[in-house]
Order: sequence, then C-alpha cells, then structure tokens
Amino acid sequence: MGVGAISNLQGHNSFDDVPWINDLTNFTAKAVWDGRVRVIGVCFGHQIVGRAMKVRVGRNDKGWEAAVHHMDLTARGKELFRVDRLSLHQMHRDIVFTYPQDVEQLGSSPVCEVQGMYLAKRLITVQGHPEFNEDIVKEIVESRHATGVFDDQTYEEAMKRAVKPHDGLVVSKAFLRFLLED
Repeated sequence: MGVGAISNLQGHNSFDDVPWINDLTNFTAKAVWDGRVRVIGVCFGHQIVGRAMKVRVGRNDKGWEAAVHHMDLTARGKELFRVDRLSLHQMHRDIVFTYPQDVEQLGSSPVCEVQGMYLAKRLITVQGHPEFNEDIVKEIVESRHATGVFDDQTYEEAMKRAVKPHDGLVVSKAFLRFLLED
C-alpha cells in the first residue's frame, strides 16, 4: 500500500482550469479509484479530492472561514475522530459544494457544508488545517490583512479565534489510524 497526501497550496484555486491543477485532479482520481494508495486531503487537497470525484468546487458565497471554527460531526465523523465535535483552524473561502457519491460525510460547519470526506481504505479529507497552530494562523491573518485580502472585520474576528483551542492532534491521530486500518 502506498500513501499520498495533498495539502495546502496558498494562492491557487482547486477549481482553476490550468494544466497542473487538471493533471493533479486526474492523478488524484486515479489514485482514489485504483486503491493502491490511500489519499489524505487537507484544505486545497480536500477540494482537489472533491473535484477528482466530479463534484463542484469553487468560491463560497458565505466568504472566509478563518482561524478556529467548530465542525459538527456526523455519526461516522464521531467514530473516526473519537470526539463529538471538532474545532479546527480554517483558512479558506473555497469549498466543495456537495458530497461526492460513495463517500461518507464526516462533518459540516455553518460556513462550509462539506468539512470532511471518508472512503474506507481509499481517502480521508478535511477542509480545515490540523497542521496549523495559533502562531501560523496569526501570521497568515496578519499578512492577508496587510495585503487587503482580509477586511478589518474578517481580520479582527480571525485574530480573536486564532487563540482558541483546536483539535489538530485529534485529526492527525485519525489520519494515522486511517493509514493503518486493515
């Protein structure tokens, strides 16, 4: 069994029609359905997996989800993550709009309906960032505010939430269990 992971690529959109993103999407589709590689998708990678599975990805009309946000888990999400609710750092305004056929839903938030996907022994994804911490998020938020990507309100709200506890370790453990499941 091989392992594949797709994570964060700031400055790029998973829905862009450019050669390298199209190639990545096609490669991901083959990896998921071939079954020899287990795919983990985080943020951009979550969106690429959604696109590879033929569902719409794009800009969210509800705007940014930045810093720590709560995710309501499905029964399957609770089982895989071993908690009743997740709090994860987020940094996106692009989303997967619907769940692909055949995947299990893991959770949702008020801003993003598709927060995680699972297909046993094939894929697990999250829209949030288990690898982020307070310092990383504050740096990104500061940078996006300074360059005009975040308005004052988005900046202030994200800075307040950046210090909140998050479940990055919980998600990382679930990723490891996924890689080791028989």
